[in-house]
Amino acid sequence: MADDDKKPPRTPADFRELLREVYEVPEVEEEGKRRHRRRARRQARRTAKTNRKTTMKEVLEDERAKEPMNPAGAALIIVVILAVGFGATKWITGDDKGQQSVSTAPSSAPADPAGGGTTASSPPSPSASPSPSASLPAVDLSAPEKTAEGWGRVYMTRNPPVDKEHETVVERAAPWMTEALARNLAGTRDSLWDNLISNGGVSTVTGVEVAKADEKLGIDTPLRAWREVKVKTVIEGYKKYDKTYVFQAEMTRDGDQWRVSRVLGV
Repeated sequence: MADDDKKPPRTPADFRELLREVYEVPEVEEEGKRRHRRRARRQARRTAKTNRKTTMKEVLEDERAKEPMNPAGAALIIVVILAVGFGATKWITGDDKGQQSVSTAPSSAPADPAGGGTTASSPPSPSASPSPSASLPAVDLSAPEKTAEGWGRVYMTRNPPVDKEHETVVERAAPWMTEALARNLAGTRDSLWDNLISNGGVSTVTGVEVAKADEKLGIDTPLRAWREVKVKTVIEGYKKYDKTYVFQAEMTRDGDQWRVSRVLGV
């Protein structure tokens, strides 16, 4: 045999490596076995815990069954049984007297000395806001001053909660105006009405002053006259204040009556 074919003798380290290859388990397989062992241990712990709870529950129930009932517990059970029986009786017999309520409010009716009894009296109800039409002045159209004063007092007396709309005010003042002016005011948006509503107010007239108007508007004639109308009011709403309105009113004559035919300042 040639010298090249001779192999060097094996060392102890070579034998240990050979034994490891033969007897050791691959790492992947070893890891799989470890997972199975851990899963099995967890399952065993859960089973033991469940068994302990079941055993403790059975022991407690057994001990409670052996304990004598105390007086308080017995009394409570008796009360519950009686209540259930009373409710069942009510339901079967249809007795609903317990549902009827009796008023215990004391009567506020004053005693009647003559009859020795009581006289029924109802509490006073709040009075509704009076309608402006309830206190309308008499229609006097005999002179320009009378017409101007009546128109200013009625037209500026306004109660939006009662009147509802501006047209109601125009209709109320219509006897002091010509038909053409009444139609014009009814069909025109009134800024004074809008301001009154925005303040939640009611306008009450406290005085009316009528004087000669500026001559630039025109001089008096037998058929026409201009007057300055100052209407003093009190506005009561979200805030209370005094307000004076100034109008330039033209009056025209029809027969022996004067009516407002045009207004500046509305």
